[in-house]
Amino acid sequence: LGWSGTFHGIGARLLRDYAYEIGLNPDFTIHDREDSADLINLVRHERGLSKTESRFPTKATCLSIYSRAVNSEQPLDTVLKANFPWCGNWKTELRDLFSGYVEAKQAQNVLDYDDLLLYWAQAASEPTMAADMAARFDHVMVDEYQDTNRLQSSILTSLRPDGRGLTVVGDDAQSIYSFRAATVRNILDFPQHFDPPARVVALEQNYRSTAPILAASNAVIALSPERLPKTLWTERQGGAPPLLVS
Repeated sequence: LGWSGTFHGIGARLLRDYAYEIGLNPDFTIHDREDSADLINLVRHERGLSKTESRFPTKATCLSIYSRAVNSEQPLDTVLKANFPWCGNWKTELRDLFSGYVEAKQAQNVLDYDDLLLYWAQAASEPTMAADMAARFDHVMVDEYQDTNRLQSSILTSLRPDGRGLTVVGDDAQSIYSFRAATVRNILDFPQHFDPPARVVALEQNYRSTAPILAASNAVIALSPERLPKTLWTERQGGAPPLLVS
């Protein structure tokens, strides 16, 4: 499973197969990000939020707030305070907007990208359904695991509660983007999700950089207060040392 396309693609296929069991119409349409923003903007306009005396958050910001709340599995209050503090005064209106957005999607038999994960996670939380889904796969491997969010993690642990047949690949030191509420905690805490803990295999040989570059990289990474230990090395000796330019 890749972080975005494959994860969502498999989710869509499974939701169509289990649609009737989870209360969905299997003929649902999938909205991309632009379609979702347009729909939330329509609801925003219908509820009079596009003509407020002080400027209400744009459709893109509203969708970002909604998406982060879904993917991080956090309440709206927490999301606003931590990630969108300038929108905190609109908490009540945003909650009403999101309720209307969900109603509009249901009325139009539409799912957005966040729904593909949300419905999959909810379906997988039911043990019988999770076991039936898991039986479809001999092995599950997730790439770029440092860029996954809590919702994706909950899906994986539901499908493989004992960890058998599950492999994740990633680098905690490369968790820098946080797209869709991605959290480095997923990869840092992964081994301890299982009993016995998952085995960690460090891939330390680097084929691209020279030894001076990796020496600097190792020194910087070692300063992290929490990390999965690894020391990068290469057979490419020589090369100029890196420069610190300010």
